[in-house]
Amino acid sequence: MLVLAFNFIPFIDTLILSFKNSKLILPEERFAGFDNYEAILTHSRFWHSLFITLSFTFVSISLEAILGLCLGLMMNRLSPVNNFLRILILIPWTIPTVVTAKIWQWMFDYNLGILNYLFEVAGIHRINWLGKPLLAFFSLVIADVWKTAPFVAVIVLAGLSAIPQEICKASVVDGANNWQRFRFITLPLLLPILGVAILFRAIDALRIFDLVYILTGGGPGGSTETLSVYAYKLFFYKGDFGQGAATSVIVLLLVAGFGYFYTKKTFEMG
Repeated sequence: MLVLAFNFIPFIDTLILSFKNSKLILPEERFAGFDNYEAILTHSRFWHSLFITLSFTFVSISLEAILGLCLGLMMNRLSPVNNFLRILILIPWTIPTVVTAKIWQWMFDYNLGILNYLFEVAGIHRINWLGKPLLAFFSLVIADVWKTAPFVAVIVLAGLSAIPQEICKASVVDGANNWQRFRFITLPLLLPILGVAILFRAIDALRIFDLVYILTGGGPGGSTETLSVYAYKLFFYKGDFGQGAATSVIVLLLVAGFGYFYTKKTFEMG
């Protein structure tokens, strides 16, 4: 109940605030109805941030699912003696997001970054990773995939351990090769649990803030500005608490809607 209260009370407060004309420059708040939502939904910057958010979610989750599946399969084949390698694979997942963002910010740095240093050693010109819109977007994707693909790998590894070995042994007796066992036995049995991992990661990606804010700040020129970063800037840069709250509520509805339809579709397919 205590945890529920600490989550429910801020949500109600944010919801109420979203219906008020509350700005830093105004002496008092007043009821605004749906004016904040209308202002947000008719602003091109909101739709741009929504596009960035959905694009980031789709690209990063797709790569994380593929890489996480490969890592999970590899970790499953490692013997207990190689547990140290499993630990190394999982290290990025254990690092706080803020630290991850600062690490990659240093690595992507135009003048001091190790990536550009290696390029120079190889005779390649330096790349302005965080200074060009498309490169900045994919820099975010790279940092996010590096950190969270191990999470998907852990889920996949748990799913692999639950697959009955009798089925795999029977397929070997029937003459199935490695690819056939993976295609017709392992992958179909893994899909439900892989779907759960994708759901968790998509929920996080749709509301991503800290990695974006620290690594790019939403730049250059708003090219990496997600909805959460946009809401933050409305709150603390523009001082428009009503519109910031309205954007936060929209993010919540987006995440809740995705979770509902994704779960419903998953159960229908199951």
